[in-house]
Amino acid sequence: MMKRLFYSIVMTLVAFTALGHTTRQITHDENQYTEYQSISPEATKAVDSLSIFLGDYYGIELGKEWRGFPDADIHIAQVTKTINQMFNSPEDKYFIFGKLFGQTLAQINQEFRNDHGCDLNKQLLLEHLKAELLTENPIDDLTAYAMDVKMNDFLEQINSNSECPSDALIDSLSSTMGTMDGFKLRNIFSEPDADFEQFFKSIEYNFEQIIKGIEYGFEQEYDKTSEDEQVGFQIVQTFDDIQRRACMPLNKGLFMEHLISGLSVESFDEEENRTLDEKIDSLIERVAGLSPDGIANKKAGEAYMEQLRKDKSFKFTKSGLAYKMLKEGKGKNYTEDNEGNYVGNYVGKHLDGTVFDSSEGELMPLSIEFQIEGVSEILQLMKPGGKAIVVVPSNLAYGISSINYAIGPNETLIFEIEIIDSQQ
Repeated sequence: MMKRLFYSIVMTLVAFTALGHTTRQITHDENQYTEYQSISPEATKAVDSLSIFLGDYYGIELGKEWRGFPDADIHIAQVTKTINQMFNSPEDKYFIFGKLFGQTLAQINQEFRNDHGCDLNKQLLLEHLKAELLTENPIDDLTAYAMDVKMNDFLEQINSNSECPSDALIDSLSSTMGTMDGFKLRNIFSEPDADFEQFFKSIEYNFEQIIKGIEYGFEQEYDKTSEDEQVGFQIVQTFDDIQRRACMPLNKGLFMEHLISGLSVESFDEEENRTLDEKIDSLIERVAGLSPDGIANKKAGEAYMEQLRKDKSFKFTKSGLAYKMLKEGKGKNYTEDNEGNYVGNYVGKHLDGTVFDSSEGELMPLSIEFQIEGVSEILQLMKPGGKAIVVVPSNLAYGISSINYAIGPNETLIFEIEIIDSQQ
């Protein structure tokens, strides 16, 4: 049980990845677009509509879940209090996350006590967690792996004996666990997945507030209030993620107003709720397309394609795809019938040349079916051994959708693709 609970920490850590400034453009001001003073009335209307529909949706969903409970008012009050805290104070965001993480540690300690009749050394665990989280010279992956192996050894020694282990063994486990927790927390912030690298570069984390929350949470029992805070925390995460996808700050005041009013809805047709969900997805794309990023990307893409039309080395397809064959290749053109026989290398770039995705030199299976439209089209113009540069306008790429943190709305993309006969 102890081992299982320790690894459940990872889920708490992953849950934090949407926290913080959701994109570099989003401001802390509750209702004003201080960095977007030039947005159109159409964009403002779309943002407000998205905020309203989002509030309605989550209010109704929560209301359905809680209806019939005698303490529902307490639930609502605590959840909305948590959301308002996180909306209005960045420091509270970090403290609440730290508190929830600390309570996870408290649960682990409780399981340890139940199994072995004694506690972990909480002071030592926290000291090592803080030291690793705040140090300028954190442990590397290899050291962390060795420590992870060592911690498993400690757990095996402890679990092999039903009696309370020695103080020395508890101290070793606690200090190692603390360092590993600090390492995992730090990695979430400093070494994100490549798709999220741009997002994380824009964030300054308040580790001190996180630590205060962890220390506080470690001493608290996990109760109904904690569960309600978790719900509020998750709602804010979703709200922040939708702001990121929309590339615009939403109207927090309208969202909260409709979240609360949605909670009082007595009955709601499931089909209507699905329609509301679809409206939200549609509005996210609409807002992204009307955002300053969406407008700028569209103009940049159009200008880039216009320049390419002056470059005689590039050809254009009827759909608007631009490509240059660096190597013609030999044999029959790539089709769905022979795609199982071919693999390839690829690099995806923004118009400024920065890489957002790559096979990193490793051969990857090629499939026409699972590519964006522009890449699927160029593959069918290529032969084994062929290599091409293709410029994909946004309507043949991801359109107005913002993909993870790597690709913005209305982005024109560049791909370098090479097809290799896997039978050779």
